[in-house]
Amino acid sequence: MSEGVGAVGAQVQRVQRVGGGVPWLGHVTQMVRDPLAFLSSLRGGPAVVRVQLAGRAVYLVNAAEAAHQVLVSSVFDKGGPFMDTARVLVGNGVITCSNADHRRQQPVMLPAFHRDQVARYAPVMGDCVERAVGGWREGELLDVEASMYGLAAQAVARTLIAAPAGRRAADTMAAALPVLLEGMFRRLLVPWPLLHRLPLPANRRFHQARGRLELAVGHVIVQYRAGEALGDDLLSLVMAAADDDGRPLDDTEVRDQVLSVLAAGVETTASLLAWTLHALADHPDVESRLWAELDRELAGNAPAFADIERLPYTRQILIEVLRLWPPTWMLSRVALKETALAGFTVPAGADVIVSPYALQRDPAVFPDPERLDPDRWLPDRVTPAQRQAFTAFGGGRRKCLGEHYGMTETILALATISSRWQLCKAGATPLRPLPRFLLTPKAGPLVATRRTASPARRRTRGGEQ
Repeated sequence: MSEGVGAVGAQVQRVQRVGGGVPWLGHVTQMVRDPLAFLSSLRGGPAVVRVQLAGRAVYLVNAAEAAHQVLVSSVFDKGGPFMDTARVLVGNGVITCSNADHRRQQPVMLPAFHRDQVARYAPVMGDCVERAVGGWREGELLDVEASMYGLAAQAVARTLIAAPAGRRAADTMAAALPVLLEGMFRRLLVPWPLLHRLPLPANRRFHQARGRLELAVGHVIVQYRAGEALGDDLLSLVMAAADDDGRPLDDTEVRDQVLSVLAAGVETTASLLAWTLHALADHPDVESRLWAELDRELAGNAPAFADIERLPYTRQILIEVLRLWPPTWMLSRVALKETALAGFTVPAGADVIVSPYALQRDPAVFPDPERLDPDRWLPDRVTPAQRQAFTAFGGGRRKCLGEHYGMTETILALATISSRWQLCKAGATPLRPLPRFLLTPKAGPLVATRRTASPARRRTRGGEQ
């Protein structure tokens, strides 16, 4: 068992309750006003503190080592406010299920994300990128978020859910996500089911969006049951799987996996690309170094899977963007038994929160943490503390299954876009995070300007020109 997590003894302390809450709501007002600032403000205090969310006591972990232990230890299971709310959308899929269910679900999903399988997806991903950006025009004002949602939806539909209805379901997910994420954020902060059933406009929008999504997913399942899919995509593996008694998964279990794949495959990929393109528009020095690498290594050619290992700076940019703006800005677990965590007592059944956003901006681990600095991730500069604090993909056995898939797609997309286009700010609107259930960028449109590889830096795939 990891040091710091274990049976409670005399050496542990009671967890300090954070002040400033109000009756009934606790710290909901701070979370509504600016949750990122509130969580970050608690980082310099004790390693574990207790906050109150609408009558629900939640233990917030502020130290990277303790957070790592929460994510890797079997003492903590998927649960708590974030996961409970995620189940409203994706049910009991591989992202949200308990550790016991995960032991059965992971082997079914894992082959689709193996390196060799992702390599087979890569040409399809590349074609999706070409289709997404092929219609851009010089001087066009681009809604980057919408464009990247479309790209990610197309890639998921063509690689992971290949039945004809898969594209419609992916597009429906992309269109519904803004409304769903807003509604889920409300449910996260105020977990009172009756309130969310009232016929309020926001509730109606949420239920209508979810209804459209579930209808689209139902059509996908019907097509798979009828044998109208290719047979080698992720969902075909899920449909062919059986439980411990040899029975195939029922429609509810399949639906939960489809929703999990759509939510993760569309939102997180699109969000990372959108954040990155906006960040590059604000950081010309980083963009110039990216161009130099792409011009040198790709020589104007479209990137392929084999090129990815030759684009380390491209990957470093994406990892640094994930550090600054992780889509999943809050993770939650539930303690299965009374536990000592970083010298504090966490009771059985307690909800525990880890904030990747706050941990990944810790100045003790990441000097000058607000600065975009891809060189933090140079192999000789990465420290054990950095690896421990970087929790954008989760950790332990429950680490994101699609990490390699997502990074492959985003590297190919960023390399293609930045080889051909410079995206510039259209106005003075600053880039800032919009914390809904997931963290999305709030910024204005970008202006597309064509660029070409610098002849001085070009080389052919076989050697220097």
